[in-house]
Amino acid sequence: MMSKKFLVLFVLASLVGHALLLTLTTRIDWAVNRPSKPVQEVIMVELTAPPEKATRRPPIRQKKEQQPAAGSGVLREGTAALQGETSPYRDYLLQVRRKIEQRWNYPPQAIAAQEEGNAVIRFTIDANGSLSGYDVMTTSGSEILDQGALAVVKAAAPYAPLPVELNLSRLHITATFSYRLGE
Repeated sequence: MMSKKFLVLFVLASLVGHALLLTLTTRIDWAVNRPSKPVQEVIMVELTAPPEKATRRPPIRQKKEQQPAAGSGVLREGTAALQGETSPYRDYLLQVRRKIEQRWNYPPQAIAAQEEGNAVIRFTIDANGSLSGYDVMTTSGSEILDQGALAVVKAAAPYAPLPVELNLSRLHITATFSYRLGE
């Protein structure tokens, strides 16, 4: 009988001790184990639909001269927004968007300068998937952000060839690169 009481007291003391230990460890500031490098703030980059009214600015990059597709005397072109949900080019635009998003980041210089904005870029893909031109349609207000958006469009090239069923020599795409620093 005495051994049962001793065992019950021992178990109760153990439970109280463990509860106390857990309570204390949750209240300790573990600053000693934190990394010396501060945690970077959240950065959001997203492609958005182009604005209805755009402020025009001279192109940063010049387009190549238009040439008809090989074997045809007719130059057939299409235009679409990269975010076009109902566009007949939707599947192709999704491939282009994925390729761009894989390479897109917030320019470090813009982060340091706390720059935010929306850069509207227009770029042209030829039938074979090559990038034939790109320029800034609407500036973000930051040369760094504008150049970053142009650089990612260029870095993602070449793109997949335009689908034959689209019957296009060239596709002009408009994309809005939205740069926002997290809070």
